[in-house]
Amino acid sequence: MSDRSRWVQVAEAGTLRALRFGGWVHRRFGRGPSTVVLALAAAYYAARSGERRRASRRYLERLAATPEGRRVLGRNRGMVGVLRHFYEFAVNLYDRMVVWGGALDTLELEHDGSGEIFALAESGQGVLLLGAHIGSLDMLGFIARRYDLVVNVVAYYENAERINAFFESQGPEQVRLIHLDPASVQAAFAIRACLARGEIVVILADRPPPEGVRAGRVRIARVGFLGQPARFPMGPFLLAGVLECPVHLALCVRSGRARYTTLMRPIAPARRVPKGEREKHAREILARYVTLLELACQRYPLQWFNFYDFWEEDAA
Repeated sequence: MSDRSRWVQVAEAGTLRALRFGGWVHRRFGRGPSTVVLALAAAYYAARSGERRRASRRYLERLAATPEGRRVLGRNRGMVGVLRHFYEFAVNLYDRMVVWGGALDTLELEHDGSGEIFALAESGQGVLLLGAHIGSLDMLGFIARRYDLVVNVVAYYENAERINAFFESQGPEQVRLIHLDPASVQAAFAIRACLARGEIVVILADRPPPEGVRAGRVRIARVGFLGQPARFPMGPFLLAGVLECPVHLALCVRSGRARYTTLMRPIAPARRVPKGEREKHAREILARYVTLLELACQRYPLQWFNFYDFWEEDAA
């Protein structure tokens, strides 16, 4: 089993009971005592997980090689940087439990570039948002509830029905999951239907699917990211040229103790792309997406949560 596949299993190993429990702990004891536990958990995880520790160090080294990255990292390098990186991830997981545990009112939300998304949603125009494992995608659920938006998250969810049932139990059905199977076109039809209804569709586009899911059916592109070629899935960017809808980058990052900021950046306008130009169009969108990811990493350096050999240096 590859490092990426093991990481996917670890990262997605939470349970619905754990989500509810996290919300209860937050309401009962508050954020202060919980952060102490998070710091201890991050230190323990850093000590026990050599692969994740090395992945974190490599990322921080690549970021420090850029002038802006070196400036924002400051002293967060070496083992100190790794510990801070793991702590930020622990806080991210904790806030995910807070959000889906029902304690949304304890978090603040700010916007950076969301106005166009709200305007499109109000006009009934569907939007494709390309996300990444930076910050917390779950905070889009926060946005959906607060602004009465419908968000559809596309990913490889083997237990999508169970998670959807949990979302529905939390209130209005404003966050739904669409399972993406490379061997089927069902997801593509579901995505098109969501956009036709004027809804928002979100796809995480920074990480190729697990090898067991790929089975040779998913195209991969190698693109320079933080000075070194990295592998990105082509599917989301090829899909963008078929759907004829606006395409934006969508991130939600922690910008304060209990505050999150949505970062929305336009990548491509709504237009019909001729079949013969879709490959070129997809690569252009991918290039813009990667450039925006680099800027986000330089602005929020410790919120990159791909803890595996992203640049495949071990394979090399």
